[in-house]
Amino acid sequence: MSEYEFVEKPLLNQLASMGWKIVEHGAGIPKDPSISFRSNFRDVLLKGEFLKAVHDINKLEDGSHWLTEAQQLELFEDFSHFDTTDLLEANQTFIERLYKWQLDQNELTGEQDPVVKIIDFDNWELNRFVAINQFRIDTPGGVKECIIPDIVLFVNGLPLVVIECKDVNSFTSDPMNQAIEQMRRYADLREDTIEAGITEGEQKLFWTNQLMVATYGDDCKFGTITSSDEYYFHWKTIYPSVEPYTDDVIRHHRKQEQLVQGMLHPRNLLDITRSFTLFMEAGKQRIKVICRYQQYRAV
Repeated sequence: MSEYEFVEKPLLNQLASMGWKIVEHGAGIPKDPSISFRSNFRDVLLKGEFLKAVHDINKLEDGSHWLTEAQQLELFEDFSHFDTTDLLEANQTFIERLYKWQLDQNELTGEQDPVVKIIDFDNWELNRFVAINQFRIDTPGGVKECIIPDIVLFVNGLPLVVIECKDVNSFTSDPMNQAIEQMRRYADLREDTIEAGITEGEQKLFWTNQLMVATYGDDCKFGTITSSDEYYFHWKTIYPSVEPYTDDVIRHHRKQEQLVQGMLHPRNLLDITRSFTLFMEAGKQRIKVICRYQQYRAV
């Protein structure tokens, strides 16, 4: 089987079964950005999805929507730029804004400094979940003309998860390592190219990133933007689900299906993002840490 048949397509099918809207570009390099809700291939956020989501989830008790069109656009700018070009700093700033962000005024009620929801963590089903495969981003001035992550998961137009799929074949001796290395290339995190001053990817895609997932079906691991190879881990539970998911084609529950069911159900992904993400000092470095499966189940 090919990478698409054995790894990517079963993963997309599983995401669809959990409520993700699937957008497929088909074979080859994507040519039409509108398929992925964008005006051009330089965009990393889905502006229309973001604007619709923040409009819909910010309501008064009587059900009326209180954000003006200008405020929605202001929020989009607030979550497109983070006053820094440092990836880790931008990522932490995003999380802080996501947890609590305020506008000057609710123009319907006159309330000053109202808190605005960017993601509704209390009612996960009210958010917009989109999974896009072959998500092309043009990288002018870089080593290549574009990068094309296999699958990117968006919540309310914000890219929270990047997934790289690999196949086991005679040309791929270590598919897990290659998937991780490719995501590090996409995020401009490889030390040799940094030292050489070379741009390989597009860090803006990872400013809002919560999970980087590497998979070849029979094995599947997750990490964060600061994870090296040895700090990518398995997710060994489908909690709170009880029935293991099996694909109609693959017909058995692999490590890929286990991680996707345990981490990427919309409810679980938002829970992990909101309550199980930590930035901390590790020696002389600052790192981003996501809970392990044991911690998630215990809490």
